Amino acid sequence: MTLNNMEACNMVANSIHIGTRLPELRVTMSAQKIISAAAATRDWQPIHHDYEIASKSGLRGIILNAPSQAGWISKYITDWTGPHARIKRLAFKMKDSICPGDELIIKGEIIGKTDDFITAEVSLLVGDKLKTSAEVCFSLPA
Repeated sequence: MTLNNMEACNMVANSIHIGTRLPELRVTMSAQKIISAAAATRDWQPIHHDYEIASKSGLRGIILNAPSQAGWISKYITDWTGPHARIKRLAFKMKDSICPGDELIIKGEIIGKTDDFITAEVSLLVGDKLKTSAEVCFSLPA
């Protein structure tokens, strides 16, 4: 099952275990999504909206910015857990660009759990190529 067709969840911490794999989320990135997200985050760097400048910079096209990637990662976690999740920490490393036409595949796995927090490792891929790796620490009601 993928998050694209999954019913809304209302998870509790007791139902989550280390090793649990989260359903995939697949999103085709369009120029409109990339430019709108850059504008929403007030990121006016031309590589996020100007194909010519992005190309002259050695990129395949305009690219998805960091705040937008943080948004997709957060959405991925909260779409899976439901509305009661509270993200406490999000750390990520962008390894390669995400451009219009790319089918973004977001995958995750629970890698840690304490009495207070759950930690997930999240990967943003295009095909089998890792574009961004992330670690998300969040809480849920018991």
